Amino acid sequence: MRVIALAVVALALSGCANMAVDSNVSPSGIKDYYKGNNVKLYGRDELKDVNYVTLGTVEGEACQIEANEPPPKDADARAHLRRRAADMEANGVLLDSCIRFDDMPGCIEQVLCSGQALKVSEL
Repeated sequence: MRVIALAVVALALSGCANMAVDSNVSPSGIKDYYKGNNVKLYGRDELKDVNYVTLGTVEGEACQIEANEPPPKDADARAHLRRRAADMEANGVLLDSCIRFDDMPGCIEQVLCSGQALKVSEL
């Protein structure tokens, strides 16, 4: 009985050996999505005693295109902002503001965040 059970388990597992997972996210898309993880959002008070260089202004956005989609999230706009700062080789962002707009061209609702990309010296 034990041999039969092991044989059934082995056959079941070998049936999954040639299965492939199909994804709509490319390897480069995954890398792009996570590249902002090393960019920290700062408030003005956190930068008082820290050495940093401002690299330029960055913006991030989240957009609701279709009515059946959920409203855009501030967190998604901030994540986009951090990815764009990472493109500038920043490791920090001084977040200025996030503003929500209605009826923008191409978006039913949009969240737009802006800030300054920073190169913060490591302590």
